[in-house]
Amino acid sequence: MKQYFLVGLLALSTPTYAQERMSSEECVLSAQAVETLLGRPEGGDRGAAEADEEGWCVVHDLTLITDPRQSYRLDTLRWRAGGIERLIEDGLPPRSIEVIGKGGAVVAQTGDPVMDYLIGLLASTAESGFGFSVRWDGVQNSLMIEDLYVDISAGNRIEASARIDNVDLTDAQTIQTSFGSMGLSDLLITSDFSGWFEAYVALPLGMEVLESDGPPPEAQVALLKTQAADFLSEFPDTVLPDASEQALVEFINELPEPRGALRFQLDADPPIGAARMAPFALLGGEPTPEQIIDLGLEGVDLFVTWTPTGD
Repeated sequence: MKQYFLVGLLALSTPTYAQERMSSEECVLSAQAVETLLGRPEGGDRGAAEADEEGWCVVHDLTLITDPRQSYRLDTLRWRAGGIERLIEDGLPPRSIEVIGKGGAVVAQTGDPVMDYLIGLLASTAESGFGFSVRWDGVQNSLMIEDLYVDISAGNRIEASARIDNVDLTDAQTIQTSFGSMGLSDLLITSDFSGWFEAYVALPLGMEVLESDGPPPEAQVALLKTQAADFLSEFPDTVLPDASEQALVEFINELPEPRGALRFQLDADPPIGAARMAPFALLGGEPTPEQIIDLGLEGVDLFVTWTPTGD
């Protein structure tokens, strides 16, 4: 049931569909239902959920333990939903939901109070936050995700919207059946880069792709950029137009310290899902770049723009 709820929760509301006003009782019960379905991490803490004057559920000073050495703190979490009785009574995703989180920070638990304090100063960002508004269209059997955003710090923001087709959230059985047919048909991601890549992505990514006993890291990075550009050059114009390919290459060349705005749009017909990926299971090995393009990107259109800071 946990995985069904996670799929449904990512699919539930848009600003054009007004959410219902939440009562304090619904706030408490919905928070308890989510904790039951997802499993509240041991050591997590939160204030009481209550409804504010605008009909939003609110929790202050929320702390979630992500692993034994760190936790995630959120100053405020707000949500409201349509069809919340589905969640409270049956453990099913509501038909729509809006969520806003403000003042997020990773809290270290190294065992050294001085180190924890200093890391806390580094990680605390008052202007950080996130939000999303999602709904399930039961007529079209589509999940519409809009107004998804992550504010990392000043000048560093990610926004996204998406449509996932062939999803039926009527009950647990139809949700399970949907796993084989659902697929991503539209995706739009925009991001402002002003330091967030090297602060949060470069380290874990670099540990995966760079070799400690290899050439100097700068040389390895340069080679990876060349390989990425060569791979993109194999994409047909019908999938990745020349202008989009050039924009992607320009962005890649700016890594690991990009400064500017990236816009990535994907349209797929048929949608990208389990059915599209099935042929890869029959290959009997790692797919080649040509197989990835031929089998995975048929009917896919990619559009990319990159605007460096100052342009």
